[in-house]
Amino acid sequence: MLNPCRAPARLNVAPSAILSAMLLAMLPAIPSAISSTIPRVTRSSGPTARRSAILPAMLNIVLTAILISSAKTTAQSIAITRENDAVSYHGYKLYRASVFPGQLPIVDSLDGADGVEIWNWLYKPDNFTYEMDVLSAPERDKQVKEVFDDVQLKYDVVIDDLQKEIETENVNEGFLLDNRNGHPMSWESYHSFEDMETYMYYLEQTYPDYVTVLNIGSSFEGRDLLVVKVSTSDSGNTSRPAIWVDGGMHAREWVSPAVVSYLLQRLVEIPDNYTSIVDAFDWYIMPMVNPDGYEYSRTHDRLWRKTRSKHHDSPCFGADLNRNFGYMWNSGGSSGDPCSDIFRGVKPFSEPESRALRDFLLLHRDQLKVYVSIHAYKQLWMYPWGYHHGRMADLLYVISGSSNDYAHGHLGIPYSFALELRDRGEHGYLLPRDQIEPTAEETTIGLFAMAQEVAHELQ
Repeated sequence: MLNPCRAPARLNVAPSAILSAMLLAMLPAIPSAISSTIPRVTRSSGPTARRSAILPAMLNIVLTAILISSAKTTAQSIAITRENDAVSYHGYKLYRASVFPGQLPIVDSLDGADGVEIWNWLYKPDNFTYEMDVLSAPERDKQVKEVFDDVQLKYDVVIDDLQKEIETENVNEGFLLDNRNGHPMSWESYHSFEDMETYMYYLEQTYPDYVTVLNIGSSFEGRDLLVVKVSTSDSGNTSRPAIWVDGGMHAREWVSPAVVSYLLQRLVEIPDNYTSIVDAFDWYIMPMVNPDGYEYSRTHDRLWRKTRSKHHDSPCFGADLNRNFGYMWNSGGSSGDPCSDIFRGVKPFSEPESRALRDFLLLHRDQLKVYVSIHAYKQLWMYPWGYHHGRMADLLYVISGSSNDYAHGHLGIPYSFALELRDRGEHGYLLPRDQIEPTAEETTIGLFAMAQEVAHELQ
């Protein structure tokens, strides 16, 4: 029987050291905004350093309460218009506000209004503020601005009409598909799960010596949950260390599965550039953890986040997969309301998608040395913990039941990272398609630099 309190393997190098080596490789290719948000570990004992470390922990209690309330408000109360059974966000605005600790109750009061959602926030230790992205429905816009003005809150309009942003986010690139052999994938637009599935099997058929597609389960709606193994070792060899990378856990974060599939393409179709890393590790890559939610976000509600499971005695669907893992589950930063965007599920691993991931990771726990889960947005590279005073909790907010904490805390995988991709909030979850490839390129550079450093430490 597995011990849920099994301690992570002791390391000779801290995760922050891995990140430092990785950043040196990434800096030429990434915006300076990314490097400025990577946490810096200091040993200073001065009052400024102590305040910088203590303040986020104190405010997390307040911020977590705001997050839970916001998620419930969004799922239950945002007034929406349906056009051909699809949610329309005409007139919705996204604001960026700089919030001091004393102003947090003001944001909380806004959050209590129907039609207001806090999309994201980032702690800014240089001036002890939180950079908060607030989405407002048209009927709440006047109220939001009045509150901002009354307390002299500094804010900007980041997106003036969310629906227009949605409509320009992606286009039909069918005219390009005839020019591609064997698969429809590109990184000039966002693709359906079916396209990604086709591409994974194309790679297996084209490169059978080192690509294997593994079906690890089924989603709630019956879609296959697919993992691609990239390995140059013998098929029965499980002694080689392995790296896991997944994407698409939250449905609306479209750039995540696009970037993970790009990583797969680099590893398989341009192997000469990455021979040392492919030979050093087996790679397990899962571009789409939540195919049901992703497809629903494509056809019905662009901002859908959760799975699509049905709950007894509730009209609402789905659970937040990144609150559904069984390590420190229900320890803060999640909701027990099935209508909330951060609903943790009725119990740990209530969702077939998280169970499939758990079972695969358990099977390969001794082989896996790195776990990476890719999300969006805010341009961060984080390591545990999310459920208390740790890097994830300090920079964003408390998250319990996350896959990263489970991988490190329960399975003992030495290195566990959560990535937040582009952008910093200019487009939020609606990253334009012309940013897919540069986002994928800079992320791939970072991942390979990380892998090289881990390989060095394992020698």
